[in-house]
Amino acid sequence: MSGRRSICLYTPSTDPSGMGAHMVDLLAEYAATADVALMMRPTTGGRRLLDRAAELGARTVELPSPRHPHFAGVVTGFLRRHPADVFHCHVGTGSEDWDGVRLARGAGCPAVLQTQHLPYLVAHPRKRRAYHHAIEQVDRLIAVSEGLRRTYHRIGVPPERFTTVPNGVAPLRGRIGRDAARAALGLERRQPVVMTLGRLTHMKGQWHLVDTVPGLLARHPDLAVVLVGDGPLRQALEKRAAALGVAGAVRFPGHRSDARQLLDAADVFVLPSRHEGMPLVALEAMEAGLPVVGTRVIGTEEVVVDGVTGALVRPGDPAALGAALERLLADPCLRRRQGAAGRCRYLAGFTRERMAAETAAVYEAALRGARR
Repeated sequence: MSGRRSICLYTPSTDPSGMGAHMVDLLAEYAATADVALMMRPTTGGRRLLDRAAELGARTVELPSPRHPHFAGVVTGFLRRHPADVFHCHVGTGSEDWDGVRLARGAGCPAVLQTQHLPYLVAHPRKRRAYHHAIEQVDRLIAVSEGLRRTYHRIGVPPERFTTVPNGVAPLRGRIGRDAARAALGLERRQPVVMTLGRLTHMKGQWHLVDTVPGLLARHPDLAVVLVGDGPLRQALEKRAAALGVAGAVRFPGHRSDARQLLDAADVFVLPSRHEGMPLVALEAMEAGLPVVGTRVIGTEEVVVDGVTGALVRPGDPAALGAALERLLADPCLRRRQGAAGRCRYLAGFTRERMAAETAAVYEAALRGARR
């Protein structure tokens, strides 16, 4: 970036999860050369991200609910005390509140940007009209995948409004290795392990993964299927595993701060999502050298190369998901080959450094436009 910029990252989300990790990754890349700040709700997940941002040297702002009477004062007051060259808002579906963007405009921020992390999923015509009106306040829109960008083009957003900047992740520091990761999860050294990471929600599709387990156990009786994460579906998933008679094979270690290190325990990574923008966990698995079985949905299909770095199957199809997992569980050479190909693909196109550099280029373009 030109000179020392002041950059403020903002999200109204109460559950930022991967989106929040993306924001903190940008802060980590910019902290040495820019003045950076993070505005976020101090929910459980948000608190962890705010703490991490503070460790990186960022100013942090705990946001109240947008409905709180002090919300506008918190945002505007901070931006007046610490003027931002770039105000960068991060949202999911395009239906979140637009108060932050409006307040940043009112505070005189020269460049206001927004990154969309999920496809446009809102069908209501009134909300679509509101979205078109709201983006008039934004200088640049960023999509985290090409497929995601196309969903906004289909509702009439001109393609030139968007720049696609695919997600990226940093290499893991302090990898613990297979034996230590398995010991941390109570797994045997030689048993086959399928793993997924993420919030336990309908969108992430773990229900379909649990449904594959009876068939996989018939061929791999010592199989462990590990669902790292927590969320509203946990109890239902545990009951489903019990009803299928596979509760002993399906592990629920809950939220783990060392989740990424635990990837070393896996033989195969699986992501059975119904929707994605561009899944960070798939990139993290590829960085760890794991083959990835994912669903053929927006974002994932731009990360996983079917038959090269893993497999892509129809979403909501446990039979196809189970067959893809079985092919990899049955063939150690295939696992190693596809895992190595995935790591090469990560290094070539999905690093955090590349993502941050491309995002910074969008910032500079927006600032040049603001000066005209």
